[in-house]
Amino acid sequence: MSKEGEDFILDEFEWALKDPTEEKLRALGEVVSIITTRLTEAISKVMEDVYELQDQLAKLESSFDAKISALQRGGVAASPSPAAAAVGDGEPIAQAPIAKAPPPRAPSGPGGMMGELKALLAARRRKTESGQ
Repeated sequence: MSKEGEDFILDEFEWALKDPTEEKLRALGEVVSIITTRLTEAISKVMEDVYELQDQLAKLESSFDAKISALQRGGVAASPSPAAAAVGDGEPIAQAPIAKAPPPRAPSGPGGMMGELKALLAARRRKTESGQ
């Protein structure tokens, strides 16, 4: 989070806590709930990606170990992968597939999550100030 974003959120909390009303505190509770939900979703997605990468790595290690064992026994793996490359004397050498990073996701609106948070806090402040 940028310094500007942190300052904005702190200002909003200070504004609500200077003259705490039930409505202001409820609004801050909703904001905290939204932030917590978004963080939980982001953490879950990261965990899924990590588990998927660990699974792919385990499969790759298993394949690599099998090919090493076959080479140590004096043979070459029964079915070389399409990614196998030929060496000068014509013997294939298996190459591990290259893992690709997932494409970056576009932010959800102007400024991404921080922009949404700023808009939400500003709207709540306007609503609260106009109601008093």
